[in-house]
Parts: sequence; C-alpha cells; structure tokens
Amino acid sequence: MDDAVEIDRCSGLRRVERSAPFPVGPSTFEEIWSQRADESIAVIDAHRSWTTRELHDEVERVARSLTAAGHDGGRRLAWVLGNDVGSLISLLATVRVGAVWIGLGGRATDAERQGVLDDTGPDAVFDGLPLDDSIVDLPEPPAPTAQAAIAYTSGTTGRPKGAVHTQQQLLYPAAAAIATEGLGADARIGTPLPLSALNILLLGPLTALACGGAAVMMNRTNASDVAGDLERYAVTRALLVPTIVHDLVSQDVNPAQLRTLDRLIVGGAGYDGRRAAAAQDTLGIPVVASYGLSEAPTGIARMRVGDSGATPLPGVDVRIEDDGEITLSSVADGPWAGCWQGTLGYWGDPEATAALWRGGRLHTGDAGSLGSDERLLVNGRLSEMINRGGATIAPAEVEAALLALDGVADVAVFGVPDERLGHIVAAAVVSDVDMPGNVNGFELARRLHDDCPLIG
Repeated sequence: MDDAVEIDRCSGLRRVERSAPFPVGPSTFEEIWSQRADESIAVIDAHRSWTTRELHDEVERVARSLTAAGHDGGRRLAWVLGNDVGSLISLLATVRVGAVWIGLGGRATDAERQGVLDDTGPDAVFDGLPLDDSIVDLPEPPAPTAQAAIAYTSGTTGRPKGAVHTQQQLLYPAAAAIATEGLGADARIGTPLPLSALNILLLGPLTALACGGAAVMMNRTNASDVAGDLERYAVTRALLVPTIVHDLVSQDVNPAQLRTLDRLIVGGAGYDGRRAAAAQDTLGIPVVASYGLSEAPTGIARMRVGDSGATPLPGVDVRIEDDGEITLSSVADGPWAGCWQGTLGYWGDPEATAALWRGGRLHTGDAGSLGSDERLLVNGRLSEMINRGGATIAPAEVEAALLALDGVADVAVFGVPDERLGHIVAAAVVSDVDMPGNVNGFELARRLHDDCPLIG
C-alpha cells in the first residue's frame, strides 16, 4: 500500500471507497447490535445498568430526534458531555444518521473549545441528549467508509488539527483487542479519562460494546476513588494515564481492590520503564503501555512492561524510514489486508493531509526503531531529536539511562545550541529525596558515559 494517496478536491481528504471488513468483531455500528444478546448488560454507571436492548432503543430515539431536526447526512455535530452513558449514545446516534461526531471537552478552556468550533464549524452543538420523541423514519445506515468522527490532535506541531475517521476505523481498537487478547462478553472496561476525547471513547466504551462486554462509566480521578470504582463494578481492564497509576502506588491503595483487573492499559503520556515495573510489582497487575496517535485513531502497538518493545497490532504495517521516522500503512497480505486505514486526513487542511500521507504511508512524526523481533521502540518526536556533531541522539534513551542511576527521581533531556557541535545534550535532574546527599552533575555524567558516550 505504498501508492500515492488520492485527495478529494471537494473535501480535501483521502478518498477511500472501500475497506476490507475485519476478520473478527463488527465492522459497522449496526453489526454491534446483531452480535449482542438483547438482555446482556451493555453499560454500567453510578445510577443504573443498561441492557443492550435499552441502549439500542435510546440510540434510536436520539437518532430520530436528530433526523427530525435535519441533523443527518454528513452534518457535523459537536457534543459537550461528561463521563456517562450520554457520551456513548451521542456517538452511536450521530453515526447512525450519517452525521459526523465531534467531542468538546468539559474540562477544556473556552479558548480550546472555541478553536475546535472555529475549525470545524459544526452545524449544531449539544450540551445534552435531545429529549423529544420524534416519529420519523431513519435514513439507511451509512457505509463503513463514511465520515463518522473528528479527533483533535494534541497540537504538538502547532495548532490542534482535526483528524477525520470513518465508521469502520472507529471499531478498529475493538477488532484488534478481540484478535490479540480474546476480549469477549466477560469484559468490563472502565476509565475515568474524559470521554470527550475520541480515542478514549473508542478504547473504552465502544470497545466494550463491540466485544460483547460492558462499558463501565467512571468519573472520579482521585486514586482512592478510582480503586473504589474498579472494585465496585468488578472492572476487568482499566484505561489510565501514568499519573493515576503513580497515585495508586504512592497512596498505598489496597491491591485487593484491583483483584478483578486483568491489566492496566496506560497511554497518553511518557511512562518510564522503572516506575512502570515498580507499579506492576506493587499492584500485582500487568501494566500494558500503548503507543498510538489521534490519526490512527488510537493505539497501533502495545507492550507489557518488561518486554523488549511494542508489538504492532494486526493489520498495521510499521516501517522505519531512513531518517528514523515511524510510518504506517495497511498490511498487504493476509486476513487483515486492507482493514486498517487510518485517518482520512485533517479537516479543512488538504496540504496537511497530503503531507501526512506522503508516499501512501501515514507519517507519524515520531522517531523509533524495530528490533530483530519486529518489536517497536519509540524514541520520541522526530523534531525533538538532538543532533550532536552529526550524530542523532534520542532524549528518551538518555533519560532512561539517567533514571537507572541511583539518586535520580526524574529527568528531562534536551538539546542546547553549540557553535562547534550544533547541539550539546543537557539534562534537568530531580534528586531522589530518599537518597542521602545531592545529585552531582559531574558524577552523573561520568557514570552515564559508558551507556551514552556521545553525550560526553
């Protein structure tokens, strides 16, 4: 799949006319309902449980309300909702009528929300689900390749951009989990992370629904509250960020409260291996790190803490270019050929779309390497690499080496301009308060030299 992509002149997005169905799990939202038992528990929150039939009926009611108001057929609908069943219903109903879902974070600043609104120009903004019971016929369900949602990037390269995804690609995380982990009807997936972020909504509630399990709606982020919710709802897997995992350890949460978990999936921020391994040992639960990006639309590789690298998920061909950049495309052969498609491009920005999909591959902007076992190591943003005297140095590698030294609690590595070498490597180091004495920079440099001689 290395041919140049075709950009549609009207939309400014990639033209994808068909996508091979996933070999496991649903490839459309309509297939979700047909693959679940009506009386199975679909959603659990602080107030009640929803059966599949009840959830489906509510999605249809909201979809009819949207249709009656003319909010169907490709219109862009923005939703400001919290961590409750309404977020999942809003996505399912929006896609059912062929509209495009946009999440607006309740915790975002006014400027951040306005930036998204200015960029997408939504046809309507909702701060709750419509309450009316309209009696209208629903349109035909949209094609798997129809535009379904826009995920806004974190803006590491400038202003945030809206990555447009098809209906089928919203279900890729579920298909990958079913294929690689045997995720099924006994799964209870919960997260306190904001469901206004498309990737969280997909990895949590939608994956639970698509695999036949139950989505657990959590809205408390304090470590003791998170542990209480995980125990109360018998959650089998939780999606967290490193900060919450750190707090679960530092606040001495009782591991017995986490006994139903089979794994903690951690993403959204860098997580050094030493702390992750310590958390895994203390909590007694496998910690799985996820590498992904909004353009994917979620993770494309995962590793359990202690592994040599991350294993690419099925259907994704990972390549390292000559400059060290990680690029992605669909695999060409096997049952997953043509299933993973990635984003159609950036809303309203055809130039950025063309740059993203150079040579028929999605350019992540991240630097990495593939080991002999084809496992992926991610070294950080390509733009953050340090060029010292013609040698490229990954800050993440130096940070990992420093964190392995006694007396170092935290560290950030960066390049400082140098007239002779171009850049020299610098580090801001936080001392470990439990270690006697102060961290000496010269001593650290000496001890580090054997691992990273290029920085000396």
